[in-house]
Amino acid sequence: MSYFERFKQRWGVRSNRQLAVVFVAFGLTGFCTLGVKKLLLPLFGIGSETSLLLRIVAEVLIILPAYQVLLIVVGSLLGQHKFFKAFLRKMFLLDRKKSAKES
Repeated sequence: MSYFERFKQRWGVRSNRQLAVVFVAFGLTGFCTLGVKKLLLPLFGIGSETSLLLRIVAEVLIILPAYQVLLIVVGSLLGQHKFFKAFLRKMFLLDRKKSAKES
């Protein structure tokens, strides 16, 4: 079984087209997150002169929620809102009933 077939089965994706759209959404979200990072970190006073540890903590606390919001927005714009909503719920174990059934 190919990797693409495994992704389709694991994520409940029906077609190769939908799988391609999901991959594009992940890629666009990652790319957009870099831009958001460049905009948000200076607003919080985080720059190159800030200590490495503080920068890492700030990036995790700022970028992680921004990535999730962008993932839903980009996924919705590409017609995959339902998939990404379920994906994030499963990622954060908010959908315990479904997770227990799949295991």
